[in-house]
Amino acid sequence: MEISRSKWDNFIKCPLCFYLQEKHKIYPPSTPRFTINMRVDNLLKEEFDELRAKGKPHPIFKEYNLNFVPYNGLGPETLKKYRYNRGGVRAISKKTDIEIFGALDDLWLNNDTEEIIVLDYKATSTKNLEDYTISQKHYHVGYRRQLDFYAYLLKLNDFKVHDTGYWLICNATDGEQKTFNQKVNFKTTLLPYKLNTDYIEDTLVDLKACLESDKYPSSGKDCDNCRWYNEKKNLGDTIRLNAEKNQKVKE
Repeated sequence: MEISRSKWDNFIKCPLCFYLQEKHKIYPPSTPRFTINMRVDNLLKEEFDELRAKGKPHPIFKEYNLNFVPYNGLGPETLKKYRYNRGGVRAISKKTDIEIFGALDDLWLNNDTEEIIVLDYKATSTKNLEDYTISQKHYHVGYRRQLDFYAYLLKLNDFKVHDTGYWLICNATDGEQKTFNQKVNFKTTLLPYKLNTDYIEDTLVDLKACLESDKYPSSGKDCDNCRWYNEKKNLGDTIRLNAEKNQKVKE
């Protein structure tokens, strides 16, 4: 059995939706792909790859007084595999026989400690950039799990991983830009996050038990899909009961 980082995250967000997708192939409505975000990701990868080939740090490392460089210990083909959604970094869970995998944006090296830096690129547009490390919005909580999962994958592959990960955030909110003129200006921010991988194996044990059970699990408390379904069902039941009452009155 193999489980991607996104499927693992789906299980944590809503065991019921995960179960329906994996056991019964019932999927929630799809959403359009964030193609502009993907383009920003690709440009950042090309930018860091150029510096990687030269062995030079990125200017943002100097801005934040970090002795980092793009990690150059993999080779271009391995890095390409690590970035590929259907490939990624792979490992076998310690407490289950599940092969877990996830695709990374990049890896950096802390020259002071010779440890790998886990990171993820994020593109957004907001006037007030929130602190992903403390925000309880479900997608920000998901960002934290994402870095935790990547760190755990690398640890299982015997990488020495620094206990702090980073988001490289590109925020399209340049207050001085008043017109489009065929370009958008971004402000780039580095946000550190204290990694936590202690909980991941236990969630994989629960995930495996869920898939091996014939019982439907409970839904996630913040699951938008389940909330929409329940509200729709309740409204439908109310409409049906009212229609039955009106029919009886007519009779």
